[in-house]
Amino acid sequence: MIAPQALPSHGPRERTLTRSARSATKRRTQRARRRNTVAFVRALAAVALAAVPVLVYVMLTAKLTSTSYALAQANQTKALLLEESQRLDDRIARLESPERLAQVAAQLHMHDPHRYAVVEVPDAHVPMPQRGIAFFGVSGIWPTR
Repeated sequence: MIAPQALPSHGPRERTLTRSARSATKRRTQRARRRNTVAFVRALAAVALAAVPVLVYVMLTAKLTSTSYALAQANQTKALLLEESQRLDDRIARLESPERLAQVAAQLHMHDPHRYAVVEVPDAHVPMPQRGIAFFGVSGIWPTR
């Protein structure tokens, strides 16, 4: 059998207690830091969950306002274009009126014809293209219908 021997001591016993106290303090601070971080993350998540619907609402309201302004602008442009179209239609009607055309014709020394002439234009004779295969049709070998 082996006789029991005393283990060599590496310093006073207090030093060991200080290390365990130091590590316990370290663990406590880490746990507290983790708790604080978890609490902060939870609070941040709660704020984000509350802020997202508000931001979506603001974004949709801004889009609605923008669309309503664009619609008002389009309606105003439409009204202006309709007014201009009516004005141009009135001008066309005024320029094409028989009274005005008679006045312009008189200024240009135009008058109604005293006799009417009917001219017959003969039909233009268009030669029909030959039918057949292109190569034989050129040489004239292939019979045509």
